[in-house]
Amino acid sequence: MSDMMIGTIQPRHERIWRAEQAGDWDFAAYELGNLRGAFGRLGRAHPMEQNTPLPDMIESVTRQPFEDLKVAIDRKDDADFGKAYDELSEACNSCHQALNHRTIVIGRPAGASQSDLLFGKAGR
Repeated sequence: MSDMMIGTIQPRHERIWRAEQAGDWDFAAYELGNLRGAFGRLGRAHPMEQNTPLPDMIESVTRQPFEDLKVAIDRKDDADFGKAYDELSEACNSCHQALNHRTIVIGRPAGASQSDLLFGKAGR
């Protein structure tokens, strides 16, 4: 599970933030869809985690933040985006706590990105 989190979930979560910060709303929307899909695959790959149905847990904590992020991205609303992004991060943290992974705390990316993505350059 940690490989999926580090290799798929975490980068997509960060890319959504980086895209919004760069004003690349199209890429933020794209990565939001990818993040939703990645969480779905995680739940299918790990249907139970510590006697907890992981797909149900994921759905219950991410449903509203995902909806709020989509609305903020569609509206290109920086303030609502920040609030929804923080809510998604807190949803992630609630799962980590519930599954005894309290040492993993997710928040807003800080510092320079390690990504080679160029935001806002599509079609140029």
